Amino acid sequence: MAENIIAGLISGLLATILVFVFRSAWSALIIPWFEERIYKDVRIEGSWYSLYPSSSDVRQEVITLQRRGHAITGTIICSSGNDSGEKYQVSGSFRNMLLPLTYESADLTKTDRGSITLKAVHNGERLAGKIAMYNTFEDSVETANIVWFRYKPDLDKYILDLAKKKPEITELRKQSRRIDKELKLVEGVIEKMPEELEKQSDTEKAVQTENSANNK
Repeated sequence: MAENIIAGLISGLLATILVFVFRSAWSALIIPWFEERIYKDVRIEGSWYSLYPSSSDVRQEVITLQRRGHAITGTIICSSGNDSGEKYQVSGSFRNMLLPLTYESADLTKTDRGSITLKAVHNGERLAGKIAMYNTFEDSVETANIVWFRYKPDLDKYILDLAKKKPEITELRKQSRRIDKELKLVEGVIEKMPEELEKQSDTEKAVQTENSANNK
């Protein structure tokens, strides 16, 4: 009886170990192998170079991505800006030209983390989208536009073009602010028009009443 119980326990334990090993091998080896065989999206593994076009900070980053099937892992190293030298770990997946990622500081003493959602554009040579990040100085969550360039020369050219367009962009912003002010003035006039018309109508009625009294 005792031998049968021990044999049953050993058999159950071996079966559990085999299932665990098979499941781990399936998740870690078979699925990535199969996904790699049927993978049809852009190959985004390798180095990328980031820019925040709408930010006043000159922050730039070097991103290194690894891909297994659709699964993405990698690192972000800030090369310039307020967080220069900081390193982050990223993970996510890439399907149908979309790359949603989460990132967090590699320094476990820091709470800096957030999410990035990018789309492959420009024939796969850029990844563009938005980042939701924690601003340590303001203690708040903010969003910003972000572009990743596959090639560093393309990033340098983009920055040069932005610098050339800066006066034009500044002038357009001034015009936009002026138009907004004029629209607010027009809206204010339109809002007051019913009151003015009512006052005018009351004045005309009073004049008509006075004329009628005089004619009598």
